[in-house]
Amino acid sequence: MKLKKDAIWIGSVCILLGIIMSLQFKTVQKNFLQGQSPSQKSAQLVGELTKLKNEKELLTSEIDSLEKKLKEIESTESKGNVVIKNLNEDLLKYKAFAGLTDVYGPGIEIFIDNPTKETNSTFETNLVYDYDVIVNLVNELNAAGAEAISINDQRILSHTEIRAAGENININQVPQTTPFVVKVIGNPETLEGALSGRFGIVSIIREKNYQIDIKKMEKVTVSRYKGIIDYRYSTVVE
Repeated sequence: MKLKKDAIWIGSVCILLGIIMSLQFKTVQKNFLQGQSPSQKSAQLVGELTKLKNEKELLTSEIDSLEKKLKEIESTESKGNVVIKNLNEDLLKYKAFAGLTDVYGPGIEIFIDNPTKETNSTFETNLVYDYDVIVNLVNELNAAGAEAISINDQRILSHTEIRAAGENININQVPQTTPFVVKVIGNPETLEGALSGRFGIVSIIREKNYQIDIKKMEKVTVSRYKGIIDYRYSTVVE
């Protein structure tokens, strides 16, 4: 008799759970999947992502073409006008300061990656979840006099965000994944010394079992910022 009651109770719980799961699935399908199956929604999102990537490539190509034409116009105009030539030189200098043009010079290149399988004892040891490591590295580079920094060719500016986003790290709103290649322009000896000194950021990173390697280089090229800077609330003080 007791077994029969237990069976009825277990059966009732299973039916109730089934109803709840069914209602949850319908809610998810209605609110998040918009009536589509998960596979259909996934295919739609992949298609939208591909479309956005293609649009971004076209816009980037158009920007490069317009910048090339602008340089040709500036070069032509400045040949006969010393004032315009000096203004163009100042403009180029300030664009370099702002990170809006490619720059090169002596510096270092840093390779940083997750631990190897042999040294990674826990799943949590992952730069995506421990992205403060990258933030602290950038802070140390700035403190050591870095003049230009890029991570996976994403230029680091004053408003650049470095934060976890799912299985990636967003830099300038662009998802990045390991390994990370950090290019830095500055005095190679000073930069390398600031990072590799006793109790420096390199030793901290290695204590976490992350891989890191630094190369001093005579010429490092740091790419320009490829996004759009739009000030909606700031106004220049006259």
